[in-house]
Amino acid sequence: MQCYFYNKMIQAPLMEKILRLQACKEYSLEQEVVSELIEMAYQLEWGGDLLKKYICYEIITDENVLTLSAEKQGSEIDETLKELALQDIAQLKNLFHSQIVTIQLKEEKQDKSNVIYEVFERGASEGEILECILRFHETYGAGVMNRYPAFKWRTGEGLVGVSQCDPIKLEDLVGCDYQKQLLVHNTESFLQGKEANNVLLFGDRGTGKSSSVKALLNAYYDQGLRIIELSKSDFKDFNVILKYIKRRGLKFILFLDDLSFEEFETDYKYMKALIEGGVEVKPDNVLIYATSNRRHLIRETWEERQGEDVHVADTRQEKLSLSDRFGLTLTFTSPNQNIYLEMVYKIAEQYQLQLPKNHLREKALQWELLHGGRSGRVAKQFIQSLL
Repeated sequence: MQCYFYNKMIQAPLMEKILRLQACKEYSLEQEVVSELIEMAYQLEWGGDLLKKYICYEIITDENVLTLSAEKQGSEIDETLKELALQDIAQLKNLFHSQIVTIQLKEEKQDKSNVIYEVFERGASEGEILECILRFHETYGAGVMNRYPAFKWRTGEGLVGVSQCDPIKLEDLVGCDYQKQLLVHNTESFLQGKEANNVLLFGDRGTGKSSSVKALLNAYYDQGLRIIELSKSDFKDFNVILKYIKRRGLKFILFLDDLSFEEFETDYKYMKALIEGGVEVKPDNVLIYATSNRRHLIRETWEERQGEDVHVADTRQEKLSLSDRFGLTLTFTSPNQNIYLEMVYKIAEQYQLQLPKNHLREKALQWELLHGGRSGRVAKQFIQSLL
């Protein structure tokens, strides 16, 4: 079996065994294939015909010229690519219906690959199948990008997918409507290809800064948004990360959570050029969102106000210039008592906690006095303590 685009797929170890089994039936090889299919089904929570499921899984996770082009252009890709792709689809369609092995498990949950599974299963034409695949990659991305909504960066490994993301939604966040409105507007502009700003979310602890960014992912994942979480130690790989994602059809938020620098740390100087001001321009499909408890990100001391520097003002400007690189700064403050109680009631409702409001109010106020003041985090911890 030879393909124009899906050669990496047919060279996968399990796929090679399946193709060998198709050419020559061997009982021991069939057992091996079935065993590996069951193992994958357990890991990925598959149901249905496992061979067909595996073929669809390999199709959607394969990263090649066709799928990367579809990620950016959808069905508008070059006609020559389409003509070659139809020949690949014809072979994959025959493989899908070949019944080399038949093993059926109960369906446990729906997943994205079911869209491709269904179009193959109903015997659609090669043209219909190709259009479905192109639309799929335009919506969810190609390769690893359609498997995970968020990623972390590890030097030497590259992007590592995060399969279990915080399920928080924008409507779950109480007491920060103004900040949410600005953040949503900026993010939607970014997704629509309009001008958008890097964002610094600054303020008191536990007030929803990080949760707001994570909620964006859940709201806009289907519109092509992905998040890559970075730490200060990843700054040295910043240009490598940009090189990897700048030609993708998806939109990326580089998320720097709880960002701050001590006065002796100088990495912030490199970060300034990386965000804005360096020779290399940041790609249009990348924004930087950072959260911090410090308004200017870098620790400041009273000694600096007098200091030993001849030009004290210049030193202060150097430190303040990092936060200036963020075009939009959103301030999150600790809620007043009424908003704090509104958070408590909202979270109690989410957890389906049935308690009289007066009792909930009394206990919530006692809890915040003993646990560091009012915030969304404190409200959630209070409800979890009752559970």
